[in-house]
Amino acid sequence: MNEPLWLKANGTLQLLNYIVDKLDAADSQGKSLVRAIKLDGKSFPALYKSGLEEEREQLWGFLQQMVLWGWFYVKLDRPQSGQALYECNPRLSILNESEVRRVTGRPVRIRSSAELWREAVFVHLNSDESIKETVSRLKVEIPGRSAEEIVHQLALLPSIANEPLLLREVSARLFWGQSKVLDGRQQLVATVLQQDECPFPEMPVQLQVHLPQDGFSGVLFIENQATFEQATRDSTKRYHDLALVYSSGFKGSAKRLRSPSGSSVYFAAHGAIEEKQTAKFIGWLRAEVKLHSWFWGDLDYAGMRILAALRDVFDGLAAWQPGYEPMLDRLRKKEGHAPDEAGKAGQGVIEETGCHYADTQLLPSLKVCGTFVDQEVV
Repeated sequence: MNEPLWLKANGTLQLLNYIVDKLDAADSQGKSLVRAIKLDGKSFPALYKSGLEEEREQLWGFLQQMVLWGWFYVKLDRPQSGQALYECNPRLSILNESEVRRVTGRPVRIRSSAELWREAVFVHLNSDESIKETVSRLKVEIPGRSAEEIVHQLALLPSIANEPLLLREVSARLFWGQSKVLDGRQQLVATVLQQDECPFPEMPVQLQVHLPQDGFSGVLFIENQATFEQATRDSTKRYHDLALVYSSGFKGSAKRLRSPSGSSVYFAAHGAIEEKQTAKFIGWLRAEVKLHSWFWGDLDYAGMRILAALRDVFDGLAAWQPGYEPMLDRLRKKEGHAPDEAGKAGQGVIEETGCHYADTQLLPSLKVCGTFVDQEVV
């Protein structure tokens, strides 16, 4: 059609550009413009700020023509006596975005990869809004794959969360055989799985083990390396009859500890290294030999989570009372530290571990006192 001159007039273009601004603003947030636009002095100043009745009627007529063309739909309140239609609280809905953009010379904005990723996350990831918000800031790009395809695969993570896999094995399984997609993206994995740490290690878990010279009948996991080193050289017989084990990141890697391909064992040279003793430990680790086992770490919620994670793998594992009792005594004497004093303010409360001693003594005391005690004080 031959377009009328008024379509390019300043008053009309002000309205049309305002409409496109609203469309672009909604698009930048990954949304569609669903709310009608109220026509007033802000959206259509040429009409509503004009002091001439004739000019207002003319501009309203231009809008009505665009309605007849199918560009817009305008909803009005019931007019009162003597009211002009543009005074009846008009609300405009957009029916033909492409024509509005053509006239204004403003085509659909090319959306950034970050915007496409955010939209895909909020549409395809079945999680809480807070989880989606975090994941939307952790963009993954794979050449030749759309954001929707990647998020769809990422959403499958919970289905393999309990399998003893390395991080690159997970990546290859999810992302079309590409093993390095999740390198350095442990936070993304942990967020999708709603866990504190990524459960898939980059490499087999390395276990440092000290075996007593006189043999052992139980196994003690120790959270902190300094305490482990001190314990391996202790001369008080406090750790008599115990194989001592240390590994960084017990909680995140607990499921892999018993898998032959998931953990590597290194025996301390200043402990027993005879084949009979080392074979006994390996037999216990691979669930071929039954031994009692315990965990001892910081008296805080992170330590209790490690305890709970290890209990999922080692039947009957419990909190080690000889280690925790003096720490518990300090806690009750108000000799602990506030979480924010040691960078632990982000530790969430854990309700139970499954260990009777921890659930009836340690956790209740942590909640009442509101402070923590580090393992190294003992």
